[in-house]
Amino acid sequence: MILVTGANGFVGAHVLRRLVETREGPIRAMVRSRSKAPSRDGVEVVEADLTRPETLAPAVSGVSVIVHAAAITANIKEPYSGAYDAINRVGTENLVAAAKTAGVSLIVVMSGLGTKPAPKGTYMATRWGLEEAVRKSGIAHVILQPSVLFGDGAEFIAALSRLARVSPVLPLLGGGKTRFQPLWVEDLVTCLVKCAKGDLLRNSSVPLGGSEYATFKEVLQTICDAMHVRRLMIPLPLPIARVQARLMAALLPNPPLTPGTLELFSFDNSTDLDAVDRHFGFHPRGFRDHIQEHGISG
Repeated sequence: MILVTGANGFVGAHVLRRLVETREGPIRAMVRSRSKAPSRDGVEVVEADLTRPETLAPAVSGVSVIVHAAAITANIKEPYSGAYDAINRVGTENLVAAAKTAGVSLIVVMSGLGTKPAPKGTYMATRWGLEEAVRKSGIAHVILQPSVLFGDGAEFIAALSRLARVSPVLPLLGGGKTRFQPLWVEDLVTCLVKCAKGDLLRNSSVPLGGSEYATFKEVLQTICDAMHVRRLMIPLPLPIARVQARLMAALLPNPPLTPGTLELFSFDNSTDLDAVDRHFGFHPRGFRDHIQEHGISG
């Protein structure tokens, strides 16, 4: 049986749909609230919470493979102080402990490009803690580290398009030169499912990106072109952006910019252009062509 954690989240929902479509055998979806569970034929739904270890044993019972897509991402404001750490690091430690007891044989993890050790209290430290919990578990694992995602429901693109829709001026965070390598969510799902089905890339961390590089300015311009709008783009130094992000996080329930997101602008979010081709044997979809053909939400 394959268990998908975070099954009602962005990546988890896409993985679940693909597993159902390809009939990969018994599938279980783990969600925090059954009322928000995806409704799919042939999928067993279990209610469990990474931060409540006592709920995890039923979720992992009888499971051979876990696709771990449950995490709080940097674009989401912490619902309470320490939530990133409680969910990402400690929650994954709880899941791993339950998985070891249940005899799970493989964990496939959705992480992010550029994950590395970082100071305590930062978002990156919690993402590194998530990965380390899996690496030290003694369970066979594959950790996929994609760049930013695009495609149906991708929040990185959606958030920028919402800003471009209402604001005549767009901030070029850090000058707009940070390099990304956007990956289509369906290509990421193909990689995740390939890892869950076999012995591919066991016990490794794999950086992934799409078929082209794009600076943050180029990402914004691609979005504006697809929306048929012209916007003034002004450089915004990261120190000033960090002050603004802290203020917005303190004042707004759903801020357009969070301190966690800004951590991702401290390095180029990119890897080898042939990473997907080399590791998984197919060529990923191009970001610009996809946005031009399918639009922002396609």
